[in-house]
Order: sequence, then C-alpha cells, then structure tokens
Amino acid sequence: MSVYKSEKAEYFNRSLQSVWDDQTLKPNQVVLIVDGPVGDDLWEVIHAWEDRLGDILCLVQNKENLGLTKSLNKGLQYVTSKYIARADSDDISLPLRFERQLDYFEHHPDIDILGGAIQEFNENNECLNIRHYPLTHEQACKYILKASPLAHPSVMLRKKIFDEGLRYDEKYRTSQDVALWYDAVLAGYHIANLDEIILLFRHSRDVYKRRGHAKAWNEFKIYMKGIYRMKGVFTWNYIYPISRLAFRMMPDSIIKFFYQSNMRNRMLQD
Repeated sequence: MSVYKSEKAEYFNRSLQSVWDDQTLKPNQVVLIVDGPVGDDLWEVIHAWEDRLGDILCLVQNKENLGLTKSLNKGLQYVTSKYIARADSDDISLPLRFERQLDYFEHHPDIDILGGAIQEFNENNECLNIRHYPLTHEQACKYILKASPLAHPSVMLRKKIFDEGLRYDEKYRTSQDVALWYDAVLAGYHIANLDEIILLFRHSRDVYKRRGHAKAWNEFKIYMKGIYRMKGVFTWNYIYPISRLAFRMMPDSIIKFFYQSNMRNRMLQD
C-alpha cells in the first residue's frame, strides 16, 4: 500500500483496518510506502499502526513524492512473502479476501495474478455499480484489448513474477497496472478473477475530474502498444483504445453518467 498527502486519514485508517482487523487470514507483513511528506493526521494513523503491528509493518518513506508506479516498485524490494496483495489507501478489503485468494492459488498453480469482483461506493456509503472481471485467463486475454482485466487494488500476485524480472513500467505515472497486465500476459503468466466481491472501491466526487486528458493519452499509449504486441499491426482491435480516448475527451458530466450506469459493463461484455 502506498499513501500520500492528499489521502483522508479516516479513509486510510479504515483501509488498514480492512487488511488487518477484518481479515480471516491476516498478512504476515504489511509494506506501507509513505510517498513524500504527509500531514500530521496521516502520521498519527501511521504511528498508531506501528504501535499495533510492530515488526509486521514495514514502513518505507520517500523523501519526495515519486508517484504510485515508482513507490510500488520500491515497496516490492521489501516483500518477504510468497504472495503479494495490493491495496489502495482508501478502499476496503472484505474479510474473506485474502483467505479466498490464497485458497484459489493453492488449487490453481497455473494462475499467477488473481483479482476479484468489486463493489463501488461513495462518500455517503451508498452502493454503486458492481464490477465483475473475466474469470479465466483465456477470457482475460480477450478482455484486455478493451479494458483492464483486473481491478488493481483487488489483486494478489505470486512474488515469483517480480523475482523473474517483471516490474511496473516507470514510464507511466498512471495506468501502470494495465501496462503490467500486458507485460505479464506476454511473458506467459496467467490471470484470473474470483467471481465474488472481495473489495469495496471508493468513488470520490472528483474521480471523473481526475481522469484528465494527460491520463487519457497515457492510457491510450499503453493499450495501443499492448494490442500491437499481442495482435500486430493489422487488427481491428485498435478501435477500442481509439474509442476510449474519444470518450475520455468528453465533458465530465457525460463521463460520470456513463460510469454510473450499466452501459459500461454491457459494452465490455459484448
């Protein structure tokens, strides 16, 4: 988990509670990257968890804000376990998440990266959309041409994929997860998802505004490069990132309506 100055202390604390207090299977290590200077409210939460977890909490501090991509790569250097669970500092992992994911890995040795369904919610704790992802590797390889086949904060990964050379691509400050999924698939690693909801994904009021044009272009380049590597030059699949880019350039109100409706899920399932 990485945290930076813009996070709300109450959301951050709740996220940590969800990966420790709530879990039926508790992690043997929590790697927390503090990405640059943060306020006293966040440090208060961090110190409280240091007191509670002791050596289980591995605290890594960046002197300056490096961004999520570099922070995650830095945090990977401190991981000692066979499996790595990703978590964001404002989402909530449901109690059975780690237990279900570890059980799946033990029964599916061919799978290297495992996500699950997520329930979106807002500041008023109102439930929004449920997002399901492709269950099998074969389905994920088709889906990745349209959109991310995994919800990044829901994934658990085998550490071996990083030991064998994969990393988050530091050319990308955003959508670094999609670039990693393409790299993983093309390297021969396998992806799957649980059908059950394992994460509550927080939607802030400005989430649509934060999906700016720079992020849209960044995402466009990742998908175009990934499709080229998977399908070559002559494929109609480029229509997906082109359409996505055009959509990202629309007014925030239209984007918000689209994401809050079921239209997105229906289009991705076609």
